[in-house]
Amino acid sequence: MSEMRPPEFPKGHRPQVFDDPAIDQLHDAWLALATELAVAFERIDTLERLLETKLGVAREEIATYVAPAAVAAERAQRRADLAQRLLRPFREFRAAAIARGKHAEAPPDPET
Repeated sequence: MSEMRPPEFPKGHRPQVFDDPAIDQLHDAWLALATELAVAFERIDTLERLLETKLGVAREEIATYVAPAAVAAERAQRRADLAQRLLRPFREFRAAAIARGKHAEAPPDPET
Protein backbone atom coordinates (compact mmCIF):
# COMPACT_ATOMS: atom_id res chain seq x y z
CA MET A 1 0.00 0.00 0.00
CA SER A 2 1.41 3.39 -0.94
CA GLU A 3 1.63 6.08 1.69
CA MET A 4 0.17 9.54 1.03
CA ARG A 5 2.85 12.19 0.83
CA PRO A 6 2.59 15.94 0.61
CA PRO A 7 3.34 17.29 -2.86
CA GLU A 8 6.92 18.23 -3.63
CA PHE A 9 7.75 21.88 -4.26
CA PRO A 10 7.07 22.63 -7.93
CA LYS A 11 9.85 23.99 -10.07
CA GLY A 12 9.49 27.35 -11.78
CA HIS A 13 6.89 30.08 -11.40
CA ARG A 14 3.69 29.23 -9.56
CA PRO A 15 0.60 30.42 -11.42
CA GLN A 16 -1.68 32.85 -9.64
CA VAL A 17 -5.23 31.48 -9.54
CA PHE A 18 -7.06 34.08 -7.46
CA ASP A 19 -7.09 37.86 -7.98
CA ASP A 20 -5.38 38.41 -4.62
CA PRO A 21 -2.03 36.58 -4.20
CA ALA A 22 -2.73 36.32 -0.47
CA ILE A 23 -5.73 34.11 -1.28
CA ASP A 24 -3.42 31.86 -3.30
CA GLN A 25 -1.12 31.58 -0.30
CA LEU A 26 -4.04 30.82 2.01
CA HIS A 27 -5.33 28.22 -0.45
CA ASP A 28 -1.89 26.58 -0.63
CA ALA A 29 -1.66 26.50 3.17
CA TRP A 30 -5.14 25.00 3.43
CA LEU A 31 -4.28 22.28 0.90
CA ALA A 32 -1.05 21.44 2.74
CA LEU A 33 -2.93 21.22 6.04
CA ALA A 34 -5.67 19.07 4.49
CA THR A 35 -3.01 16.72 3.05
CA GLU A 36 -1.29 16.41 6.43
CA LEU A 37 -4.64 15.74 8.09
CA ALA A 38 -5.47 13.01 5.57
CA VAL A 39 -2.12 11.35 6.29
CA ALA A 40 -2.71 11.62 10.04
CA PHE A 41 -6.18 10.05 9.71
CA GLU A 42 -4.72 7.18 7.69
CA ARG A 43 -2.05 6.57 10.33
CA ILE A 44 -4.61 6.72 13.16
CA ASP A 45 -6.73 4.17 11.32
CA THR A 46 -3.65 1.93 10.92
CA LEU A 47 -2.83 2.21 14.62
CA GLU A 48 -6.40 1.41 15.65
CA ARG A 49 -6.46 -1.65 13.39
CA LEU A 50 -3.12 -2.88 14.75
CA LEU A 51 -4.24 -2.34 18.33
CA GLU A 52 -7.41 -4.28 17.61
CA THR A 53 -5.75 -7.22 15.82
CA LYS A 54 -2.51 -7.49 17.80
CA LEU A 55 -3.58 -6.46 21.30
CA GLY A 56 -7.33 -6.92 21.31
CA VAL A 57 -8.11 -3.26 22.04
CA ALA A 58 -11.54 -2.69 20.51
CA ARG A 59 -12.22 0.52 18.60
CA GLU A 60 -15.17 1.02 20.96
CA GLU A 61 -12.66 1.30 23.83
CA ILE A 62 -10.72 3.93 21.93
CA ALA A 63 -13.88 5.87 21.07
CA THR A 64 -15.13 5.89 24.66
CA TYR A 65 -11.76 6.54 26.35
CA VAL A 66 -11.88 9.39 28.86
CA ALA A 67 -8.47 10.94 29.45
CA PRO A 68 -7.31 11.54 33.01
CA ALA A 69 -6.99 15.21 34.02
CA ALA A 70 -3.21 15.31 33.47
CA VAL A 71 -3.54 13.87 29.96
CA ALA A 72 -6.42 16.24 29.18
CA ALA A 73 -4.26 19.18 30.31
CA GLU A 74 -1.37 18.06 28.08
CA ARG A 75 -3.74 17.76 25.12
CA ALA A 76 -5.23 21.19 25.80
CA GLN A 77 -1.75 22.71 25.88
CA ARG A 78 -0.84 20.94 22.63
CA ARG A 79 -4.02 22.33 20.97
CA ALA A 80 -3.26 25.83 22.25
CA ASP A 81 0.32 25.63 20.95
CA LEU A 82 -0.92 24.45 17.55
CA ALA A 83 -3.46 27.27 17.38
CA GLN A 84 -0.73 29.78 18.21
CA ARG A 85 1.48 28.44 15.40
CA LEU A 86 -1.35 28.30 12.86
CA LEU A 87 -2.68 31.76 13.63
CA ARG A 88 0.70 33.54 13.93
CA PRO A 89 0.83 34.66 10.27
CA PHE A 90 -2.64 36.20 10.60
CA ARG A 91 -1.72 38.00 13.83
CA GLU A 92 1.49 39.30 12.24
CA PHE A 93 -0.38 40.46 9.13
CA ARG A 94 -2.98 42.25 11.28
CA ALA A 95 -0.32 43.86 13.47
CA ALA A 96 1.57 45.07 10.40
CA ALA A 97 -1.63 46.47 8.88
CA ILE A 98 -2.45 48.30 12.11
CA ALA A 99 1.10 49.67 12.27
CA ARG A 100 0.68 51.00 8.71
CA GLY A 101 -2.59 52.62 9.79
CA LYS A 102 -4.83 50.27 7.82
CA HIS A 103 -7.33 49.12 10.39
CA ALA A 104 -9.59 46.31 9.32
CA GLU A 105 -13.17 47.48 9.02
CA ALA A 106 -15.78 45.73 11.11
CA PRO A 107 -18.28 43.74 9.06
CA PRO A 108 -21.70 45.36 8.71
CA ASP A 109 -24.23 44.54 11.41
CA PRO A 110 -26.92 42.29 9.86
CA GLU A 111 -29.48 43.62 12.40
CA THR A 112 -29.35 47.15 11.01
